Amino acid sequence: MNAFRVLAAEAFRDGLRRRLAFVVAITLLLGLAGAQSCTNLGGGLSFNGETLDPHVVGGFVAPLLFSMQALTVLSIAGLLAADLLARPLAEGSALLWLARPVSRGAWAGARLAGALGVTFAAGALLLGGTGAMLVLRQGVSIGPALAAAAATALGSVVVASLAMTASLALGRSAVTLLVVIALFFVVAANATGFAIALLGSDMQMGSILGPLDRYGPPLFRAILAAVVAWNPHVEAGDVYAASMLRLGMWAGASVALLVAVFRRREIES
Repeated sequence: MNAFRVLAAEAFRDGLRRRLAFVVAITLLLGLAGAQSCTNLGGGLSFNGETLDPHVVGGFVAPLLFSMQALTVLSIAGLLAADLLARPLAEGSALLWLARPVSRGAWAGARLAGALGVTFAAGALLLGGTGAMLVLRQGVSIGPALAAAAATALGSVVVASLAMTASLALGRSAVTLLVVIALFFVVAANATGFAIALLGSDMQMGSILGPLDRYGPPLFRAILAAVVAWNPHVEAGDVYAASMLRLGMWAGASVALLVAVFRRREIES
């Protein structure tokens, strides 16, 4: 366990040293600046000559803003993981670590933990700052923010694990593109399926989005189920609990897949 902590700490520092860390920092600044602007809405908005209740405005602004910030964190997880394991393999430094009494599974898990450490730190700043602004300025409760943050953290494990697994077979650019495309389709499937469920409609989704929403990782569905609690006109029922259960299963399976694939990968000297 002590060796794993050392390896994870090194992976965390490695993640901070990458040029991508600068991009993450800029993203956080832009995200918090956007939250600063959006959370100022509600004080003087009017419709048909009548001033809108700030709490009503917050019930619509908060879910949209927080869910978009959560998606940013998921993207960061995938982009960091796409590089943190593949680069040491390409540079040959992985052999130096694996030459020690360190198992492949432990080293892959430590690299994943390092990527997630950077992701969670970024997520704490972005989601924590956004949540604080929403609570203080829009008057919403903190509970949905905490629930959505938990869903984002679990979803980050899924995204990072799958992206790191893909990086063992594909180049960094290909994995980056794959992360963007996969997140787009998952978001589209989850958002559509969630809306259909809320409306109680019998409408069926297409041959791609339907199975993806039913059997794929509910990355966006879990987040949506948490943040809609801010809107008093929407009742999500037990969607959050069911989504978190399935997301947890996906997280465990994704980590196991990464370890299994890495153990069978040939490492060139």
